Amino acid sequence: MKLFMKLSMLLLLALLAGCGGNLRLSEEAKLKQELRKFENFSGSGIVELSAFGFSLRKPFAVAKSIDQMRLDVVEGGLFGASGSPLISMYFGEYLALKSTLMPALEALNMADKLPGKPNALFNTADYVFAHYGQEIIQHKAVVRDSLHITFRKNYQLESIVDNQSGIRIDTKYTGAGDLDELNVRTNKGISAKLIFDMVDYNSPQITPLPKPEPGNDSFMDILRQGGMMNIFKGFMGN
Repeated sequence: MKLFMKLSMLLLLALLAGCGGNLRLSEEAKLKQELRKFENFSGSGIVELSAFGFSLRKPFAVAKSIDQMRLDVVEGGLFGASGSPLISMYFGEYLALKSTLMPALEALNMADKLPGKPNALFNTADYVFAHYGQEIIQHKAVVRDSLHITFRKNYQLESIVDNQSGIRIDTKYTGAGDLDELNVRTNKGISAKLIFDMVDYNSPQITPLPKPEPGNDSFMDILRQGGMMNIFKGFMGN
């Protein structure tokens, strides 16, 4: 009888242990969970821009779906309040810029800067997992030519470094696992820090900017034309 009781207890413990193991997320599930956060989200907060020795601190709002994204840097309140966009960027089938203070920026030549469909930004979590999932799980990184993407142990995105363009993106998260800061730096002395006050992972409503006409001017050409550098300095608060 005692032997039967012991065997019964051992069997029960084994079953409980098995159930407990099933309740824990697998590495694959953890990765997919984090990847899905970047499929659809919206957020707002403060952006700190620095360029050419000047700095700017303004509210921002960003929204991304599976096939498009929009970022607005605003004057005053955020979306839904009294804010009006100073700079807006739309990224989908095309890239468009709009600025009330620097309208000439809208003439930038963007047509040859993007492929027909920017898949790298808008791929689904399932697509990324199918192509790179095991590599991320094993190495916590994906390396392709000059692009190096790293992940933390819990599969939160840690950094994106493109040695060819000189762009580096680093992230910080809250204790709850939400995006807290996004830091973008270039080797040209331009940087931006997005400090999030709110992040939501529901599918957002995004209004595209009008598709721009093809232009021929570079960014520096635009700034040099018609006193645009002085306007840029004023925009930056100097």
